[in-house]
Amino acid sequence: MIETERLTIRYLQEEDLERMLEYRNKREVAKYQSWKHYSEREARSRIHYVQKHPFVGGAKDNTQFAIVLKDGTLIGDLHLEALSSSCITIGYTLDSTYWKQGYGRESVRALLDYIYTHYEYTKCIAYIYKANEASRRLLLDLGFKKFDESYLYRDEGYVVRLDEVIK
Repeated sequence: MIETERLTIRYLQEEDLERMLEYRNKREVAKYQSWKHYSEREARSRIHYVQKHPFVGGAKDNTQFAIVLKDGTLIGDLHLEALSSSCITIGYTLDSTYWKQGYGRESVRALLDYIYTHYEYTKCIAYIYKANEASRRLLLDLGFKKFDESYLYRDEGYVVRLDEVIK
């Protein structure tokens, strides 16, 4: 579990299912993700996977963390996946009700700090859709640099050295 001033970041749990479906299926949220509709089956499968496979940092290891307000409200989730022994990738989804309040930055920053202090990864990568200006600002503010662009998928890749962002 990761604690910040306003948030708790923990593994997804069974009781997160309905709330996860609610925010992931908002049109304004889904347009910046790889899905148009996030099904109950997908959500259940993801939650069960996370519960049965805790993240240990091995090759291709992955997990999903819940972003939870101190009052217990689930407001989003964070994806974490090991690409190699030195590189990790992250992703994030935040309920649009909580956009523009600093929760995305706070949760991603906390996740980067957690990765840096608990594992030996040196780089972190994140991909976003080109149209997602708020995500671009978040990544650039945290020290990420653009390194890739796909015209086919309309996305951009950003990378950061963890020792440069965590001071």
